[in-house]
Amino acid sequence: MSTPSKFMERFGQQVQARDVDRVPSGSPVRLSLTQEATANIPEAARLLAQRHVTLRSAHAALTDMTDRGRGYVLAPAVDDLARLQDELRAVGVVAKVHAPTKISARQVRERTGLSQEAFALRYGLDVSTLRNWEQDRSEPDAAATTLLWTIARNPKAVEKSLEMEQADLV
Repeated sequence: MSTPSKFMERFGQQVQARDVDRVPSGSPVRLSLTQEATANIPEAARLLAQRHVTLRSAHAALTDMTDRGRGYVLAPAVDDLARLQDELRAVGVVAKVHAPTKISARQVRERTGLSQEAFALRYGLDVSTLRNWEQDRSEPDAAATTLLWTIARNPKAVEKSLEMEQADLV
């Protein structure tokens, strides 16, 4: 038996999909959401739904925000990020982009003092992928960018995580 969330206790079914005028287009943006002292959660859900966030996803993110202090959501169609952040802030929700900023794979590797082959081997990368990143033929995706940032900040943690045994996860 599940317990009702604080979100449902406070707001119930106040947001309806038919009430939402969606923006025509935009780019996807991952957001982290935090609540100010007094937030209008149903209005925040409407603002997210306008950016093509399903009410289920908006509900999940706002529930996490209410219950745990922070929620995360992918807004599929953000036409103007600054405007969305301003609109959410006006209803008591702080939205920040939740994605790693670009980092140079070459600079990270050079800071380690390793060759491309040694760097790729040590950190579980394909050497041809690393070369493509360094020669600007392709860019690391969000997960790879996060890995590069982690290597730049704490290379030993990455090495240690790659040495873990399956039994370490249990």
